[in-house]
Amino acid sequence: MTKVRFEEMFPWECASAMAKAPVVYLPLGVLEWHGEHNATGLDGLKAHAVCEAAALQSGGVVVPALWWGADQREDLADGSYLTGGIEDGERYHVPGSMFWIRPATFHDLLLDIFEAMGRRGFRVIVVVAGHWSPHVYLPTIRAAGAVFQSRHPETRWLFLTDSEVVPDLHYPHEHAAGGETSLLMAVRPDLVDLDMTLETDRSLAEHYAAEPRHLTRRRETHHKYIGLFTGAADASNDPESTASAERGHLLLTTIATRIAERAQALLADLPASARW
Repeated sequence: MTKVRFEEMFPWECASAMAKAPVVYLPLGVLEWHGEHNATGLDGLKAHAVCEAAALQSGGVVVPALWWGADQREDLADGSYLTGGIEDGERYHVPGSMFWIRPATFHDLLLDIFEAMGRRGFRVIVVVAGHWSPHVYLPTIRAAGAVFQSRHPETRWLFLTDSEVVPDLHYPHEHAAGGETSLLMAVRPDLVDLDMTLETDRSLAEHYAAEPRHLTRRRETHHKYIGLFTGAADASNDPESTASAERGHLLLTTIATRIAERAQALLADLPASARW
């Protein structure tokens, strides 16, 4: 099987891959709750799997996922703060959510990564985000990409989320619901346990009995799950009834193929002088 994981390649394998297709994929994800039935690394795991499957079709390599990122932040009266949609929604510091870095740090880190890729000879950079927060995360990525492109117009830079390329499949803007859970079931079935969707209300009920803000928020939550929203007005994307490995494989294959096609088109658009 062709190697595409950059960290597993020998230098001569990297050089050979770049000579054939100077394309590099950067998967982005964060470390946070994705319901109680998925591992905290769902975003990065699915993004990396998509990138790997795309690279096998388009050529090129995949660098390790970047797990840290910026998001919205709310400063509290006691001097602490909440970050991201999950903490903001559940109103307490959610164990397992620990990805937040300052927007300026995230921007500069991404820009340095893009610069390093360009310096090493990659002419097509494909960034795939498995985390979709529209408030700070996605805008910061786009801003860093815009700066890079302005400095290096000879390099093609493409940014996508995994969901946006499949508008014809039922994969709405969700969090840990049927679509994302299905993808993780296809990629890492050992990291999904649908029997645990309400486990905190069982295992940690005694602990959270002393957390009035948590109990209040649970009573106010419009859905029955913690750290999850389905993105659908009905039960058509409920993880317990609609998630499956088969659905995940369809999503993975379709998303990867469409991203690979975009990468190949960008590669074909490069002038011969710009190739590695």
